[in-house]
Formats: sequence, C-alpha cells, structure tokens
Amino acid sequence: SVGGRVKTDPSDARLLSRFLRNEGEDLRPWSPPPAVYGKLQSLLRRRAALVSARTAMTQSWANETLLKAAFEAFVTSIDRLDLLMQKKMKEVLREAGLHEQVARCQAVEGIGFLTATALVMAFVRGEFKNSDAYIAFLGMDLRVSDSGQKTGRRRLTKRGCSEIRRLLHNAAMAASKSTAWKGIYEQHRNSGKATTQALVILARKLARVAFALMKNQDEYVTKASKPAC
Repeated sequence: SVGGRVKTDPSDARLLSRFLRNEGEDLRPWSPPPAVYGKLQSLLRRRAALVSARTAMTQSWANETLLKAAFEAFVTSIDRLDLLMQKKMKEVLREAGLHEQVARCQAVEGIGFLTATALVMAFVRGEFKNSDAYIAFLGMDLRVSDSGQKTGRRRLTKRGCSEIRRLLHNAAMAASKSTAWKGIYEQHRNSGKATTQALVILARKLARVAFALMKNQDEYVTKASKPAC
C-alpha cells in the first residue's frame, strides 16, 4: 500500500509511473510462448490425466472378476493411446527442430524421454538469464518465510506446470540409484534430510544440468567414475 485514499485513473497512472521509474531496468517485455510450447504442454498434461485415470481404475477394478477380460482390453487401449501420444510428441519435437535438445537431456542418468521433453518445453518458453531463473519457472525454487530472529520453514513455490515437477521427481528417484548420482543422494540422506528433501535437491541438480546442456549446446559427460586402465 502507498497510502492512497482513492483509486482513479490518474492515481493509477502515477503509481505505474513510479513503479517504472524505480523498477523499469529490471523489467522485460512479455513475449508469447512459441506454438511448440502449447502443443507439448497439452500433450503432457493430457497424458498425465490418462495415466492417473488408468492407475485409479486399475486399483478400483483389482477384485472385479466378471468383467476382467473386458477391462484388460480397455487398459490395453489406454496403453495404445499413451504410446500414440508419445509418438505425437516426437513428431512435434522433430518438426520444431528440438529432438537434439531432448537427446542431450536424455543422456543424463535418470532422465527419460518424457522428462527430457518437459525440460525442453520449459526451456523454449522464454529467455532464462541463468539456471536459477529456469528453476524458478519450474516452481522448484524455495519460498523463504523469515521474520526477525525466526527462521521459517522452506517450501517449494510450486509455480508453473506440476507435471514437470512430477516427472523430475521420478527422474530423481531413478538417478538416485545410478552410479553417477547415488553418492550425492546418500550424502544428503546421511546429513539428516528426509527422502523427499534429498530427491528434491537431486531433481534440481538434474534440471540445472539439463539447462546447462541446452543453453550451451553441450554433450553430457557422465559423473560416474570410470574404471582404471
């Protein structure tokens, strides 16, 4: 609040002028997302809904014997639709010239095709100044709530697409079992962090590595130790 008692067009204009005068250097013009972003986002979200529905129905029909064969055929059709959606994602990526970026991300231990696609989708949304900005866009940055001498609990902001965070969590689970990332994961677990906390930290590291690869057009070099010659 700036202490104004009225809200009129002139007062709003003065407030905007003051904001631009003080914060203008840090502002950037808004740009619409590219078409490929909307296509991939739509496919990823619909696939997530499909997988969620499949899981829920499989659990609820687990003890149903009278219609078992019919339900299995239904699940098979869902699986075919899932494969079709992933095929469509590959077509969209290829048409947009992003298949090499996906391959770069997939080279990182734990990151599969779907996670790589989600990371590339987020990357093409806009110009990110650094990996911190990219992490913030993914909603994996921390919200700090400190006051005076009180240190509040850190929580993820969880802004943006929740499906990307879900895929990154799964990628972190897979990476935590790999030679390249197991040591980092166990280091955080041994320091007293909960499993979820350690996985979130690892997920952020994976996202930062993927961002660097895409930003610099580099090829991934594994962190796994190589056997001595």
